[in-house]
Amino acid sequence: MAPALRWFVGPLLVAAFAAGVGVFRARAERGPFLARTASLGEAERKALEAVPARSMANAVWAFGPVPAVSKAIQAELVRLGDSEGPVRARALLRLCLIDTSFDGQAALFNAACAADTSICDRMKEAGEREARVRFVAPGNRLSLMFAGGHPRGPDAVQPPGHP
Repeated sequence: MAPALRWFVGPLLVAAFAAGVGVFRARAERGPFLARTASLGEAERKALEAVPARSMANAVWAFGPVPAVSKAIQAELVRLGDSEGPVRARALLRLCLIDTSFDGQAALFNAACAADTSICDRMKEAGEREARVRFVAPGNRLSLMFAGGHPRGPDAVQPPGHP
């Protein structure tokens, strides 16, 4: 009877001791982190909370299939406020790159322009930057919408001096 009691009580005491040490260490290590985050302003604390979600959205954008990218971007758009225009514009631009419809691409780019007006003048550069970080198709190449201008038709009038 004594060996059975020893094999039951011994591990129980070791587990209780390990739990006590774990709680002590967790409280000791949590102190400096809580002190640093408590001194942050509300906007900085909100930005810190968004880091995991933004990291996951970036990882899904880089390697994920289109349905996963679409869901991740839609979740990010729901989470973002109207005050975060550049981030919202980047998410809309990513949706624009994976959309297969030219009308859809135009509508999404227009929404991205409305969210951040600085992107309107440098559409091609912004699209290239997002396409560079995507490693799988679609979305890793710019669509024709970003080429700029309109291709000449076969019966277009050529300017003087051009063949």
